[in-house]
Amino acid sequence: MMRSHWLAGFGLLFSSLAVMVAFLGNTGGTGFDGFNRMTASLLNINLLLIPLLSLLIGSLFLSGEKEDRGLTLLLTYPISPWAVILGKYAGLFAAVWSVLTFGYGAALLVIFFVGGGVSVSLLVLFYMYSILLAAIFLSLAMMIGIVAKTRFQALGISLIVWAFLVLFYEFIIMGLSIFIVKQLLLPMLTVSIFLNPVELIRVQSILSLDGASVFGPRLYDLTIWADGLIGKTLFVFAVLLWTILPVLYSVYRTKRGVEDE
Repeated sequence: MMRSHWLAGFGLLFSSLAVMVAFLGNTGGTGFDGFNRMTASLLNINLLLIPLLSLLIGSLFLSGEKEDRGLTLLLTYPISPWAVILGKYAGLFAAVWSVLTFGYGAALLVIFFVGGGVSVSLLVLFYMYSILLAAIFLSLAMMIGIVAKTRFQALGISLIVWAFLVLFYEFIIMGLSIFIVKQLLLPMLTVSIFLNPVELIRVQSILSLDGASVFGPRLYDLTIWADGLIGKTLFVFAVLLWTILPVLYSVYRTKRGVEDE
């Protein structure tokens, strides 16, 4: 996987954008007016690129092994489907983690040499949320790779899932909010956050950076609840569910495939 052209291309793109944001955030005449714009830019890069990278890398790798019968051959050895799926997941995660670490490491070097007011702890926080996002979408990619019969099908499903969760989901929620009575608006928005891992990471990242004001006064109650003990506990629980359940389903489908054969 470390020799993959996909991984190298995405790694170069992600690193370049991370370095650019870090550099522009440290220079005066760049159009960035400090903390808010730089963090918003970095957050958008994470939410756009990391899900796409994870879905494509994971699903194409696993579906390719299925199509080439390499996975079937591996399952003929005295090794359990659990070990196969978890081993593949660990390898994919290590590959994506290396890209994220390189990108954020390069950004930290830029901050070190250029100097400025960007907090290192801020980048470390983004780095941790990026890893969580990659873990969730690699889990979804494993499921897509197991379900898809060919690389082309895995590519199509991955792009549809990415477009829905990253691009279209928030517009659907905005459209539904028009027809929802005010009393049900906050519960609907709360549930919608947990139904989409992108929104889950987005909201928790903004709250962790003390940026709750961007949600506006009408969502004040939601931000207070989400930033409290119950909200943070449910966040951890939701991240675990989004990460574990697709892997469990992948193991189930793999076991069933072995039994059918």
